[in-house]
Amino acid sequence: MQPDKTSAINLFSAPRQYLIPVFQRGYVWTLEKQVAPLWADIEERATAWLERQELLKSSSPSQLAPLRKHFLGSVVLTPITSAFGRVNAYEVIDGQQRTTTLHLLLLAFRHAAEQLGSVQISQMLSGLVRNSGPFAVESDFHKVWPTKAGRDEMGFLNQAAGADAVCAEFPVKAGKQKFDRPLMVQAYLYLHQAIVAFLAGVPLDDLMDAEGDDTLSDAVIHIIRRENAPRLPVADLPPLSAERAQALYMALLEAVQIMTLTLEGDDDPQVIFETLNARGEPLLASDLVRNFVFLDAARRELDVGRLYEKFWKGFDEQRDQNDKVTANKYWREKQTQGRITHPRIDLFFFHYTVLRRKQETKVSHVFQAFKEWWQSSRCDIDTALAQIVTTSRYFSELISPEGGGYLAEFARLVKVLDVSTLTPVYLFLREHYAADDPELEQAVKDLASYLTRRYVCGFTAKGYNRIFLRMLEVISQPGTNRPAQALRTYLTGLQGHSGSWPTDAEFRDSWMRRPVYKELRPAKTAAILRALEVAGRTSRTESILVPTVDKLTVEHILPQGWAGTAHYPLLIDSDDELARRNHVLQCFGNLTLLTQELNSSVSNGPFLDVPATADAKFVEGKRSQIGKHSLLNLNWYLQSKEKWTEAEITERAEILFGQALNLWPLPS
Repeated sequence: MQPDKTSAINLFSAPRQYLIPVFQRGYVWTLEKQVAPLWADIEERATAWLERQELLKSSSPSQLAPLRKHFLGSVVLTPITSAFGRVNAYEVIDGQQRTTTLHLLLLAFRHAAEQLGSVQISQMLSGLVRNSGPFAVESDFHKVWPTKAGRDEMGFLNQAAGADAVCAEFPVKAGKQKFDRPLMVQAYLYLHQAIVAFLAGVPLDDLMDAEGDDTLSDAVIHIIRRENAPRLPVADLPPLSAERAQALYMALLEAVQIMTLTLEGDDDPQVIFETLNARGEPLLASDLVRNFVFLDAARRELDVGRLYEKFWKGFDEQRDQNDKVTANKYWREKQTQGRITHPRIDLFFFHYTVLRRKQETKVSHVFQAFKEWWQSSRCDIDTALAQIVTTSRYFSELISPEGGGYLAEFARLVKVLDVSTLTPVYLFLREHYAADDPELEQAVKDLASYLTRRYVCGFTAKGYNRIFLRMLEVISQPGTNRPAQALRTYLTGLQGHSGSWPTDAEFRDSWMRRPVYKELRPAKTAAILRALEVAGRTSRTESILVPTVDKLTVEHILPQGWAGTAHYPLLIDSDDELARRNHVLQCFGNLTLLTQELNSSVSNGPFLDVPATADAKFVEGKRSQIGKHSLLNLNWYLQSKEKWTEAEITERAEILFGQALNLWPLPS
């Protein structure tokens, strides 16, 4: 490894291209977390350079302390053998975010300097932002050439006439449509405004309002994300100063340093990459997995570009409504499973690694565990990547269910019950069975029955990690031709409160007697009631999709606040009857599903209509309002009742239990 200390200017002074490998992540630095702090450090050094020049007017250099240097970090490079007529190129193994940002800074500086009318500074900067030479390939003129997710943006920025052209190409609104500017474009615009402010002598840390906390920097960030043509929100902006432009250039040349580490033949890029990955914006476990896999492909002398395009590109990129390539937000969006909140792609690789290793794995150790599996399996890379892509689709259907099929309904139930530990089992079943295979449907229904019965009965979920890991081992054993049957045999053989599949008697007793609304979370109770509603639909039912749990609320038909009204008198006024009523109204027989609007409307109202009298207005009862507005089969039963007491609640609980027994059976 060849270390070299250089400056922000000298990093780009030679005809050289910094190539971001196609499999690395795109530009992820944000204005608040990285770009603005980076600029603040550079601005501070430029201001210090100016102050030193002022002191030199009355002092000799020997009388002053040397100008303190600011260290930006390191960049790890590996040289690429270039053909005749091609630019001298280096792959950026680590440090691509800061390399890209420094390039954007120099681009913004050049455009800002052009407003000065200073030909000298503009020309000096031009050689830093574009390679000069008779190159045969157009892309060789670019100093920094990012992954494909950012090439459109970088290509435009490099040839743009200025910030106005960039704003026009990447608006934030057009009519009623709103757009998010790419992070790379946001960074360029922020740095451009910051440099203009510096050249005008306006500090970005000035407060916008004496009574507030927002700075000029905060205002610039806000405007970049809200306005098509962002401008510095400064009245009477002072003229731009050529002296300050020279100070910024000299600070970048003399006081802002960066360390380059150029790898040699015996250096392992992956080891170095892993060692340095915590710098800058922390890498996701999936970033480490991706880099490891494609560096392995490069070692095997495979076509890395082809592999990326065919298999991995979909994880990183998507096309927006304007058909522009942008980062794939779906896989980067954070998802919560149990106590874990991570980007979806990291959760996928966590479960995928458990699936492949069949061993307990900590989320914090996903990359190391994946790496150990990959190296021990000696897999064909094409085959392995194809399997990853296929299984990722199964993972998506489990955590982001769509439509109304049995797999989607199972996924919704699992999501609300929050049993993410069965994910590797589900992925294995989907790899083994087609979606329309009756054995897959049997396995999914067995899992749904097992989980729902245990939930209703109040059995602990603490051992699920161990139970489902062992289940994965059982159903994936060599020679197991029918995983669904192996799964059923395993479940029915579990014993004890921590693992058993509740019997019909246990299920019925809890269904009839347990105050589920009080003891369980309302969303989970709603999920069970919704599952009954979905199961009650037949081929003769109109295909109206049942609203998801987040669109429905649990309603107590006999209100929890019944005692505050005259509509639900006790038949026998005693403490025992009072306790019995307050218990039974929390049970399944008294619970139904309504929209939030209808729930709020009926609330503590009477069950039947209350006619108008000389002293009171007509009051529409729950039965009438629900019959008029609810389309759920779950609520039809109410229309035949003339009163709502403990007897009706018990009768309805029996009816619902019969449906639950059919939906979640226990195999004989």
